[in-house]
Amino acid sequence: MPKNEPVPVQVLTVRRRWLKSFAFGAAAALAGRGLKPNLYAQSPGKSVQLHIYIEVKPGKGTELEKLYHSAYVPAIKVQDGFLSTRLLRHYDSDSKYEIDISFKTEKQRAAWAKSKEHQAAWPKVEEVGAKITWQGFDQLA
Repeated sequence: MPKNEPVPVQVLTVRRRWLKSFAFGAAAALAGRGLKPNLYAQSPGKSVQLHIYIEVKPGKGTELEKLYHSAYVPAIKVQDGFLSTRLLRHYDSDSKYEIDISFKTEKQRAAWAKSKEHQAAWPKVEEVGAKITWQGFDQLA
């Protein structure tokens, strides 16, 4: 087939059928092994979440990012009932961040807030924050 000429419809149709067959075959192979293809994020079920909104002081965004990885994550991941945490930065801002945490129960989340690990890590986060607010959620699905 010469360059710069459109691909015939028959070739595209055959290619599309082959790709579909391959995808269905792969899914069937995974299912046969008792595995599910991860087509979407799996929900951990019911849990509690805390979304912490942080506006950092000018020029402190990189410092918050480093603190999150070096101090906050190691402190929270050892807690009973801990499920997950993530750090988000607003796509149009260098100063607006969000830390989301998830625990199995509110009692476990509250225990984290009183833990010695939290008492060591959180003041470092507060130090770079100009404004910090939060909101709690029950994850239902």
